Amino acid sequence: MKQIENLWKERLQLYLYELRKYLKYIFNDHLLFVVIFSLGAGAYYYSGWVKTIDEGFPIGWVMGIVLGILVTVSPIYTLLKEADKVYLLPVEMKLKQYFKNAIVLSFMIQAYILLMVLAVCMPMYAKVTGNGFKSFFLMLLVLFIIKIWNLILHWDVLKIQDRRLSILDWMIRLFLNIVFVYFMIEMKWPWIFGLLIIAYLILYVLYHQSVKEKTLKWDLLIDKEQKRLNSFYRFANLFTDVPKLKGEVKRRKWLDPIFNTIKYGQKNTYTYLFARTFIRSSEYFGLFIRLTIIGGAILYFSNQIYLLIGVALLFIYLTGFQLLPMIRYHELKIWHYLYPLSQTLKELSFLRVLTVCIFIQTIIFSVIVLISHTWETGLIVLVAGCVFSILFVKGYVPSRLRKMSQRH
Repeated sequence: MKQIENLWKERLQLYLYELRKYLKYIFNDHLLFVVIFSLGAGAYYYSGWVKTIDEGFPIGWVMGIVLGILVTVSPIYTLLKEADKVYLLPVEMKLKQYFKNAIVLSFMIQAYILLMVLAVCMPMYAKVTGNGFKSFFLMLLVLFIIKIWNLILHWDVLKIQDRRLSILDWMIRLFLNIVFVYFMIEMKWPWIFGLLIIAYLILYVLYHQSVKEKTLKWDLLIDKEQKRLNSFYRFANLFTDVPKLKGEVKRRKWLDPIFNTIKYGQKNTYTYLFARTFIRSSEYFGLFIRLTIIGGAILYFSNQIYLLIGVALLFIYLTGFQLLPMIRYHELKIWHYLYPLSQTLKELSFLRVLTVCIFIQTIIFSVIVLISHTWETGLIVLVAGCVFSILFVKGYVPSRLRKMSQRH
């Protein structure tokens, strides 16, 4: 019994140790500089934008949607492992305190995110409403209460392994949360709060009663925990080797014509390998797509030339930097060591594939700017992106690869 009581403490210590082990590599690298630069630039442009809005700005809907989504998305950090469905299943009834601690940990992590996002929204709120920052702590307290409610309901839904019900639950909670935050910001129709609170209470009772006799879905909980950890490991893998990382590989047959451009020959062996790796691995191809979409969306709605160039170069850098670990993707496989090829050829082939990737992204960004602004601006972004890409591949990447090989 004592081992069960100490289980959460041991799991939490192991989890924190795992975080510290990889965070020291993350925050000792160039990403910290990029983050600080991005935050500084973002704060500067955000403060300038806030000065341009007036009382007609839909502050209620903006904060309602942003904060509503944040309080609705409520993952539970259970810290469960694969073997738990065998060894802990017989003692499930004795693990109530364990899962209460999991909900508390989840709340603490997500409450900090809520605090930061609300703090970012407050200048916008103060400018539109004229109420200043006096309502900050009251709004934060209300958001914390709603977050706890969402965590408890989400925990109840996890006991019902039905995807349709899970989606319906998410939509109901999202709607209630957005409406509640909207009226809290706009301060309209106080009687609405009474109806919403009654709805919150009714849902709590319905959810709790419907799962009262149900047991935990261990496979679902462990699967969600593994996916959450893999997300962190994929990020940490950009900076150091992560043996526990489990990647996904997809065929993507529709992209096969790309490989016809690579000439058959021994000198192109690694070029073909890295091109296949990029296209088929979800972590790298998915990352490229996500960063391209996010960067393109920001470029489309930006209207200052220096901001356009800065955003384009920032996302090209992030893409190139986060593709660097791909050179070690096959390190644990013995077959590629049989190639009668040198390490130099391997690095040159990787640089070739990396160059093509970031040049494609540069062209996409310049086309987006050309469509949303002028052809001159699009040309400037294209030239700046190409020059930056060449300097990045020829200057920064080789030294970075040497550093990675020494660490390895």
